[in-house]
Amino acid sequence: MQKRAWYPLDNAANIYPVIANRGFTPMFRYTAEMTAEVDQAALQRALGRMAPRFPGFFVRLRRGVFWYYLEQTNARAPVEEDTFSPCPPLAKGELPFRVKAYRRRISCEFAHVVCDGGGAMTFFKTLLAAYVKELGVRVPAEKGVLDLDGPPHPEETEDGFARFSRMGAHPSRREPAAYHPTGTRLLPGTRVVTTGTLSVQAVRQLSRAAGVSVTEYLTATLIFVLYSMQRAERPRRLRPVKISVPVNLRKYYPTQTLRNFSQYLNPGIDPNYGDFTFEETLGQVHHYFHYMFTEKNMNARISKNVGDERNVALRVVPLFLKKLSIRLGYELTGEKLFSSVISNIGAVELPEEMAPYVGKLLFVLCTAKRNSVECGVVSYRDTLAITFTRTIAEPYVERTFFRALVQKGLHVLVESNQH
Repeated sequence: MQKRAWYPLDNAANIYPVIANRGFTPMFRYTAEMTAEVDQAALQRALGRMAPRFPGFFVRLRRGVFWYYLEQTNARAPVEEDTFSPCPPLAKGELPFRVKAYRRRISCEFAHVVCDGGGAMTFFKTLLAAYVKELGVRVPAEKGVLDLDGPPHPEETEDGFARFSRMGAHPSRREPAAYHPTGTRLLPGTRVVTTGTLSVQAVRQLSRAAGVSVTEYLTATLIFVLYSMQRAERPRRLRPVKISVPVNLRKYYPTQTLRNFSQYLNPGIDPNYGDFTFEETLGQVHHYFHYMFTEKNMNARISKNVGDERNVALRVVPLFLKKLSIRLGYELTGEKLFSSVISNIGAVELPEEMAPYVGKLLFVLCTAKRNSVECGVVSYRDTLAITFTRTIAEPYVERTFFRALVQKGLHVLVESNQH
Protein backbone atom coordinates (compact mmCIF):
# COMPACT_ATOMS: atom_id res chain seq x y z
CA MET A 1 0.00 0.00 0.00
CA GLN A 2 1.47 3.36 -1.08
CA LYS A 3 1.99 5.81 1.74
CA ARG A 4 -0.09 8.97 1.36
CA ALA A 5 1.69 12.29 1.01
CA TRP A 6 1.25 14.75 3.84
CA TYR A 7 1.98 18.43 4.41
CA PRO A 8 2.68 20.31 7.63
CA LEU A 9 0.41 23.33 8.02
CA ASP A 10 1.94 26.59 6.83
CA ASN A 11 2.76 29.15 9.49
CA ALA A 12 -0.49 31.10 9.09
CA ALA A 13 -2.67 27.98 9.02
CA ASN A 14 -1.67 26.72 12.46
CA ILE A 15 -4.24 28.90 14.18
CA TYR A 16 -7.29 27.89 12.13
CA PRO A 17 -7.89 24.35 13.49
CA VAL A 18 -7.56 25.76 17.00
CA ILE A 19 -10.25 28.44 16.66
CA ALA A 20 -12.60 26.24 14.62
CA ASN A 21 -15.43 24.31 16.25
CA ARG A 22 -18.58 22.42 15.25
CA GLY A 23 -20.38 25.64 14.48
CA PHE A 24 -17.58 27.56 12.78
CA THR A 25 -14.82 26.96 10.25
CA PRO A 26 -12.78 29.95 8.98
CA MET A 27 -13.68 29.97 5.28
CA PHE A 28 -14.24 32.24 2.29
CA ARG A 29 -15.97 31.95 -1.06
CA TYR A 30 -15.50 32.91 -4.68
CA THR A 31 -18.51 33.04 -6.96
CA ALA A 32 -18.65 33.42 -10.73
CA GLU A 33 -21.91 34.63 -12.20
CA MET A 34 -21.97 32.90 -15.58
CA THR A 35 -23.82 34.17 -18.62
CA ALA A 36 -25.85 30.96 -18.98
CA GLU A 37 -27.34 28.24 -16.77
CA VAL A 38 -24.60 26.05 -15.29
CA ASP A 39 -24.25 22.57 -16.80
CA GLN A 40 -23.64 20.64 -13.56
CA ALA A 41 -22.51 17.49 -15.36
CA ALA A 42 -19.86 19.47 -17.25
CA LEU A 43 -18.79 21.18 -14.01
CA GLN A 44 -18.48 17.79 -12.30
CA ARG A 45 -16.28 16.52 -15.14
CA ALA A 46 -14.09 19.62 -14.85
CA LEU A 47 -13.80 19.18 -11.07
CA GLY A 48 -12.87 15.53 -11.58
CA ARG A 49 -9.75 16.61 -13.48
CA MET A 50 -8.42 18.91 -10.75
CA ALA A 51 -6.94 16.52 -8.19
CA PRO A 52 -3.66 15.53 -9.94
CA ARG A 53 -2.81 19.20 -10.61
CA PHE A 54 -3.81 20.49 -7.15
CA PRO A 55 -2.65 17.83 -4.65
CA GLY A 56 -2.46 20.40 -1.83
CA PHE A 57 -6.23 20.92 -1.97
CA PHE A 58 -7.34 17.28 -2.04
CA VAL A 59 -6.36 16.71 1.58
CA ARG A 60 -7.87 16.10 4.98
CA LEU A 61 -6.91 17.74 8.24
CA ARG A 62 -5.24 15.32 10.62
CA ARG A 63 -4.21 15.68 14.24
CA GLY A 64 -0.66 14.67 15.18
CA VAL A 65 1.08 14.50 18.54
CA PHE A 66 2.67 17.94 18.22
CA TRP A 67 0.91 19.68 15.29
CA TYR A 68 -2.01 19.37 12.94
CA TYR A 69 -1.12 18.37 9.38
CA LEU A 70 -2.76 17.80 5.98
CA GLU A 71 -2.88 14.31 4.47
CA GLN A 72 -3.58 13.66 0.81
CA THR A 73 -6.76 11.76 0.05
CA ASN A 74 -8.43 10.11 -2.91
CA ALA A 75 -11.83 11.36 -1.78
CA ARG A 76 -14.11 12.49 -4.59
CA ALA A 77 -15.23 16.10 -4.66
CA PRO A 78 -18.90 16.35 -5.67
CA VAL A 79 -20.58 19.42 -7.10
CA GLU A 80 -23.14 20.42 -4.48
CA GLU A 81 -26.37 22.39 -4.60
CA ASP A 82 -25.83 25.83 -3.13
CA THR A 83 -27.28 26.82 0.22
CA PHE A 84 -28.96 29.99 1.50
CA SER A 85 -26.14 30.79 3.93
CA PRO A 86 -22.54 30.50 2.65
CA CYS A 87 -19.65 28.61 4.19
CA PRO A 88 -21.29 26.22 6.67
CA PRO A 89 -18.70 24.57 8.96
CA LEU A 90 -16.75 21.62 7.65
CA ALA A 91 -17.47 18.17 9.01
CA LYS A 92 -14.62 16.07 10.35
CA GLY A 93 -12.70 14.47 7.47
CA GLU A 94 -14.36 16.64 4.82
CA LEU A 95 -12.28 18.07 1.97
CA PRO A 96 -11.19 21.67 2.76
CA PHE A 97 -13.12 23.10 -0.17
CA ARG A 98 -16.56 22.79 -1.74
CA VAL A 99 -17.81 23.43 -5.25
CA LYS A 100 -21.43 24.57 -5.51
CA ALA A 101 -23.75 25.44 -8.39
CA TYR A 102 -27.06 27.26 -8.53
CA ARG A 103 -28.68 28.48 -11.74
CA ARG A 104 -26.02 30.69 -13.33
CA ARG A 105 -23.65 30.67 -10.36
CA ILE A 106 -20.54 28.58 -9.73
CA SER A 107 -19.09 28.96 -6.22
CA CYS A 108 -16.03 27.58 -4.47
CA GLU A 109 -15.74 27.70 -0.69
CA PHE A 110 -12.28 27.25 0.81
CA ALA A 111 -11.14 26.53 4.36
CA HIS A 112 -8.42 28.99 5.35
CA VAL A 113 -6.38 26.13 6.77
CA VAL A 114 -5.36 25.11 3.24
CA CYS A 115 -5.01 28.42 1.35
CA ASP A 116 -5.54 32.16 1.21
CA GLY A 117 -7.34 34.22 -1.38
CA GLY A 118 -4.37 34.21 -3.77
CA GLY A 119 -3.97 30.43 -3.87
CA ALA A 120 -7.72 29.89 -3.98
CA MET A 121 -8.07 32.23 -6.95
CA THR A 122 -5.63 30.08 -8.97
CA PHE A 123 -7.72 27.00 -8.18
CA PHE A 124 -10.96 28.83 -9.00
CA LYS A 125 -9.69 30.25 -12.30
CA THR A 126 -8.42 26.85 -13.38
CA LEU A 127 -11.72 25.18 -12.48
CA LEU A 128 -13.69 27.78 -14.44
CA ALA A 129 -11.37 27.30 -17.42
CA ALA A 130 -11.78 23.52 -17.22
CA TYR A 131 -15.56 23.98 -17.12
CA VAL A 132 -15.54 26.22 -20.20
CA LYS A 133 -13.37 23.63 -21.94
CA GLU A 134 -16.01 21.02 -21.17
CA LEU A 135 -18.43 23.25 -23.08
CA GLY A 136 -16.24 22.87 -26.16
CA VAL A 137 -14.07 25.99 -25.98
CA ARG A 138 -10.27 25.97 -26.19
CA VAL A 139 -8.86 27.94 -23.24
CA PRO A 140 -5.10 28.60 -22.96
CA ALA A 141 -3.23 28.18 -19.69
CA GLU A 142 -2.53 31.87 -19.07
CA LYS A 143 -3.47 34.74 -16.74
CA GLY A 144 -3.36 32.49 -13.70
CA VAL A 145 -5.04 29.46 -15.29
CA LEU A 146 -2.89 26.36 -14.79
CA ASP A 147 -2.47 23.53 -17.29
CA LEU A 148 -4.29 20.50 -15.89
CA ASP A 149 -2.17 18.22 -18.05
CA GLY A 150 1.06 19.50 -16.49
CA PRO A 151 2.69 18.38 -13.23
CA PRO A 152 2.36 20.40 -10.00
CA HIS A 153 5.25 22.79 -9.37
CA PRO A 154 7.11 22.02 -6.10
CA GLU A 155 6.70 25.63 -4.93
CA GLU A 156 2.91 25.36 -5.01
CA THR A 157 2.82 23.44 -1.72
CA GLU A 158 5.68 25.25 0.03
CA ASP A 159 5.41 27.30 3.21
CA GLY A 160 6.38 30.73 1.91
CA PHE A 161 6.65 32.13 5.43
CA ALA A 162 9.38 29.67 6.41
CA ARG A 163 11.24 30.17 3.13
CA PHE A 164 11.40 33.96 3.10
CA SER A 165 11.58 34.81 6.79
CA ARG A 166 14.93 36.48 7.55
CA MET A 167 14.42 36.04 11.31
CA GLY A 168 15.53 39.59 12.05
CA ALA A 169 13.31 42.01 13.97
CA HIS A 170 10.39 40.59 15.94
CA PRO A 171 7.86 43.42 16.45
CA SER A 172 5.33 43.23 19.24
CA ARG A 173 1.78 42.19 18.38
CA ARG A 174 0.35 44.38 21.12
CA GLU A 175 -2.26 46.89 20.05
CA PRO A 176 -5.16 48.50 21.89
CA ALA A 177 -8.47 46.68 21.64
CA ALA A 178 -10.73 48.03 18.91
CA TYR A 179 -14.38 49.05 18.77
CA HIS A 180 -16.74 46.29 17.59
CA PRO A 181 -20.17 46.93 16.07
CA THR A 182 -22.93 45.16 17.97
CA GLY A 183 -26.39 44.00 17.08
CA THR A 184 -28.90 41.19 17.33
CA ARG A 185 -27.08 37.96 16.65
CA LEU A 186 -28.51 35.77 13.91
CA LEU A 187 -29.01 32.05 14.42
CA PRO A 188 -25.71 30.10 14.48
CA GLY A 189 -24.48 29.37 10.96
CA THR A 190 -26.63 32.10 9.39
CA ARG A 191 -24.98 34.92 7.44
CA VAL A 192 -26.54 37.77 5.53
CA VAL A 193 -24.61 38.54 2.34
CA THR A 194 -25.05 41.91 0.64
CA THR A 195 -23.23 42.89 -2.56
CA GLY A 196 -22.90 46.34 -4.06
CA THR A 197 -21.85 46.40 -7.70
CA LEU A 198 -20.11 49.48 -9.13
CA SER A 199 -18.10 50.60 -12.15
CA VAL A 200 -14.38 49.98 -11.69
CA GLN A 201 -13.51 53.07 -13.70
CA ALA A 202 -15.83 55.28 -11.66
CA VAL A 203 -14.34 54.11 -8.35
CA ARG A 204 -10.80 54.55 -9.70
CA GLN A 205 -11.56 58.09 -10.81
CA LEU A 206 -12.97 58.94 -7.38
CA SER A 207 -9.94 57.46 -5.63
CA ARG A 208 -7.42 59.14 -7.93
CA ALA A 209 -9.11 62.49 -7.44
CA ALA A 210 -8.51 62.01 -3.70
CA GLY A 211 -4.90 60.97 -4.31
CA VAL A 212 -5.31 57.44 -2.92
CA SER A 213 -5.73 53.86 -4.14
CA VAL A 214 -9.10 52.10 -4.40
CA THR A 215 -8.27 49.90 -1.40
CA GLU A 216 -7.30 52.93 0.68
CA TYR A 217 -10.51 54.74 -0.25
CA LEU A 218 -12.77 51.79 0.58
CA THR A 219 -10.88 51.09 3.82
CA ALA A 220 -11.22 54.72 4.94
CA THR A 221 -14.92 54.69 4.08
CA LEU A 222 -15.52 51.61 6.23
CA ILE A 223 -13.47 53.06 9.10
CA PHE A 224 -15.44 56.31 8.98
CA VAL A 225 -18.77 54.44 8.93
CA LEU A 226 -17.82 52.47 12.05
CA TYR A 227 -16.36 55.57 13.71
CA SER A 228 -19.63 57.42 13.15
CA MET A 229 -21.55 54.39 14.42
CA GLN A 230 -19.55 54.35 17.67
CA ARG A 231 -20.01 58.09 18.19
CA ALA A 232 -23.77 57.71 17.77
CA GLU A 233 -23.83 55.02 20.47
CA ARG A 234 -22.31 57.49 22.99
CA PRO A 235 -20.29 54.87 24.88
CA ARG A 236 -18.56 55.64 28.15
CA ARG A 237 -15.23 54.79 26.60
CA LEU A 238 -14.30 55.37 22.98
CA ARG A 239 -12.12 52.74 21.34
CA PRO A 240 -9.95 52.87 18.22
CA VAL A 241 -11.67 51.92 14.99
CA LYS A 242 -9.36 49.64 12.99
CA ILE A 243 -9.85 47.54 9.88
CA SER A 244 -7.82 44.40 9.25
CA VAL A 245 -6.41 44.49 5.71
CA PRO A 246 -4.77 41.33 4.30
CA VAL A 247 -1.66 41.88 2.18
CA ASN A 248 -0.72 39.33 -0.51
CA LEU A 249 2.98 38.63 0.12
CA ARG A 250 3.44 37.19 -3.37
CA LYS A 251 3.97 40.72 -4.65
CA TYR A 252 7.09 40.96 -2.46
CA TYR A 253 8.54 37.45 -2.87
CA PRO A 254 9.05 35.14 -5.88
CA THR A 255 6.98 32.09 -5.01
CA GLN A 256 4.25 30.09 -6.70
CA THR A 257 2.79 28.85 -3.42
CA LEU A 258 -0.93 28.14 -3.41
CA ARG A 259 -1.06 27.98 0.36
CA ASN A 260 -1.49 30.83 2.84
CA PHE A 261 0.96 33.63 2.15
CA SER A 262 -0.62 36.83 3.44
CA GLN A 263 0.00 39.22 6.30
CA TYR A 264 -2.55 41.39 8.07
CA LEU A 265 -2.25 45.03 9.13
CA ASN A 266 -4.77 47.16 11.01
CA PRO A 267 -5.05 50.79 9.82
CA GLY A 268 -7.48 52.98 11.74
CA ILE A 269 -8.18 56.06 13.82
CA ASP A 270 -8.46 56.69 17.56
CA PRO A 271 -11.46 58.93 18.43
CA ASN A 272 -9.86 59.70 21.79
CA TYR A 273 -7.56 62.06 19.85
CA GLY A 274 -10.58 64.15 18.85
CA ASP A 275 -13.18 64.36 16.11
CA PHE A 276 -12.21 63.10 12.64
CA THR A 277 -13.53 64.17 9.26
CA PHE A 278 -13.63 61.70 6.37
CA GLU A 279 -10.75 63.56 4.73
CA GLU A 280 -8.63 63.20 7.87
CA THR A 281 -9.49 59.50 8.04
CA LEU A 282 -8.52 59.07 4.40
CA GLY A 283 -5.20 60.79 5.05
CA GLN A 284 -4.48 58.55 8.06
CA VAL A 285 -5.16 55.43 6.03
CA HIS A 286 -3.14 56.61 3.03
CA HIS A 287 -0.02 57.36 5.08
CA TYR A 288 -0.38 54.17 7.11
CA PHE A 289 -0.41 52.14 3.90
CA HIS A 290 2.71 53.85 2.57
CA TYR A 291 4.58 53.57 5.86
CA MET A 292 3.58 50.05 6.91
CA PHE A 293 3.00 48.16 3.65
CA THR A 294 6.68 47.59 2.88
CA GLU A 295 8.72 44.43 2.36
CA LYS A 296 10.87 45.06 5.44
CA ASN A 297 7.92 45.56 7.73
CA MET A 298 6.15 42.51 6.31
CA ASN A 299 9.24 40.37 6.79
CA ALA A 300 9.62 41.48 10.39
CA ARG A 301 6.06 40.40 11.08
CA ILE A 302 6.30 37.02 9.41
CA SER A 303 9.65 36.48 11.14
CA LYS A 304 7.95 37.01 14.48
CA ASN A 305 5.37 34.33 13.63
CA VAL A 306 7.93 31.88 12.26
CA GLY A 307 10.18 32.48 15.26
CA ASP A 308 7.36 31.56 17.62
CA GLU A 309 6.66 28.37 15.64
CA ARG A 310 10.35 27.36 15.72
CA ASN A 311 10.69 27.97 19.44
CA VAL A 312 12.25 24.78 20.78
CA ALA A 313 10.17 24.78 23.96
CA LEU A 314 6.94 25.15 22.00
CA ARG A 315 7.82 22.51 19.41
CA VAL A 316 8.13 19.70 21.98
CA VAL A 317 4.91 20.61 23.79
CA PRO A 318 2.03 18.18 23.00
CA LEU A 319 -0.70 19.49 20.74
CA PHE A 320 -3.39 19.71 23.43
CA LEU A 321 -1.18 22.13 25.39
CA LYS A 322 -0.20 24.05 22.24
CA LYS A 323 -3.88 24.61 21.55
CA LEU A 324 -4.30 26.32 24.90
CA SER A 325 -1.35 28.60 24.18
CA ILE A 326 -2.46 29.41 20.63
CA ARG A 327 -6.04 30.01 21.72
CA LEU A 328 -4.88 32.40 24.45
CA GLY A 329 -2.68 34.24 21.96
CA TYR A 330 -5.62 34.58 19.58
CA GLU A 331 -7.83 35.98 22.32
CA LEU A 332 -5.21 38.65 23.02
CA THR A 333 -4.05 39.48 19.48
CA GLY A 334 -6.76 38.19 17.14
CA GLU A 335 -10.17 39.68 16.35
CA LYS A 336 -10.02 41.78 19.50
CA LEU A 337 -7.62 44.17 17.74
CA PHE A 338 -9.78 45.12 14.74
CA SER A 339 -13.35 46.26 14.17
CA SER A 340 -13.88 44.57 10.82
CA VAL A 341 -12.04 43.16 7.80
CA ILE A 342 -11.76 44.43 4.26
CA SER A 343 -9.98 42.19 1.78
CA ASN A 344 -9.50 43.43 -1.79
CA ILE A 345 -8.46 40.64 -4.16
CA GLY A 346 -7.97 43.27 -6.86
CA ALA A 347 -8.52 43.06 -10.61
CA VAL A 348 -8.94 39.48 -11.80
CA GLU A 349 -7.94 38.63 -15.36
CA LEU A 350 -9.13 35.58 -17.28
CA PRO A 351 -8.21 34.35 -20.78
CA GLU A 352 -10.21 36.24 -23.40
CA GLU A 353 -11.75 32.96 -24.57
CA MET A 354 -13.66 32.84 -21.25
CA ALA A 355 -15.12 36.36 -21.52
CA PRO A 356 -18.40 35.28 -23.19
CA TYR A 357 -19.06 32.84 -20.33
CA VAL A 358 -18.12 34.74 -17.14
CA GLY A 359 -20.13 37.86 -16.30
CA LYS A 360 -19.18 38.86 -12.74
CA LEU A 361 -17.05 37.66 -9.81
CA LEU A 362 -17.86 37.88 -6.08
CA PHE A 363 -15.68 37.44 -3.01
CA VAL A 364 -17.43 36.49 0.26
CA LEU A 365 -15.64 36.38 3.62
CA CYS A 366 -16.71 33.97 6.37
CA THR A 367 -13.51 34.09 8.39
CA ALA A 368 -14.49 35.89 11.60
CA LYS A 369 -15.49 33.98 14.70
CA ARG A 370 -16.65 36.93 16.81
CA ASN A 371 -16.57 40.05 14.67
CA SER A 372 -19.99 40.63 13.16
CA VAL A 373 -19.16 42.30 9.82
CA GLU A 374 -16.62 41.55 7.07
CA CYS A 375 -16.10 42.91 3.57
CA GLY A 376 -14.66 41.23 0.45
CA VAL A 377 -13.83 43.14 -2.74
CA VAL A 378 -13.02 41.87 -6.24
CA SER A 379 -13.16 43.34 -9.73
CA TYR A 380 -13.51 41.75 -13.16
CA ARG A 381 -13.51 43.86 -16.30
CA ASP A 382 -15.45 47.03 -15.35
CA THR A 383 -17.43 45.45 -12.51
CA LEU A 384 -16.33 46.06 -8.92
CA ALA A 385 -18.20 43.86 -6.42
CA ILE A 386 -18.12 44.86 -2.74
CA THR A 387 -19.66 42.13 -0.58
CA PHE A 388 -20.51 42.48 3.11
CA THR A 389 -21.08 39.42 5.26
CA ARG A 390 -22.71 39.91 8.65
CA THR A 391 -23.88 37.72 11.52
CA ILE A 392 -26.17 40.35 13.05
CA ALA A 393 -29.68 41.34 11.96
CA GLU A 394 -29.06 45.07 11.62
CA PRO A 395 -27.85 46.17 8.13
CA TYR A 396 -26.49 49.51 9.36
CA VAL A 397 -22.85 49.06 8.28
CA GLU A 398 -23.33 48.09 4.64
CA ARG A 399 -26.29 50.42 4.20
CA THR A 400 -24.31 53.42 5.45
CA PHE A 401 -21.23 52.36 3.51
CA PHE A 402 -23.03 52.17 0.15
CA ARG A 403 -24.95 55.36 0.92
CA ALA A 404 -21.60 57.14 1.45
CA LEU A 405 -20.42 56.00 -1.99
CA VAL A 406 -23.67 57.12 -3.61
CA GLN A 407 -23.25 60.55 -1.98
CA LYS A 408 -19.89 60.77 -3.76
CA GLY A 409 -21.64 60.36 -7.10
CA LEU A 410 -21.20 56.60 -7.61
CA HIS A 411 -23.98 54.34 -8.88
CA VAL A 412 -24.38 51.22 -6.73
CA LEU A 413 -26.60 48.22 -7.46
CA VAL A 414 -27.29 46.39 -4.20
CA GLU A 415 -28.35 42.72 -3.93
CA SER A 416 -28.74 40.51 -0.85
CA ASN A 417 -29.62 36.96 0.16
CA GLN A 418 -31.98 38.46 2.74
CA HIS A 419 -35.58 38.70 1.57
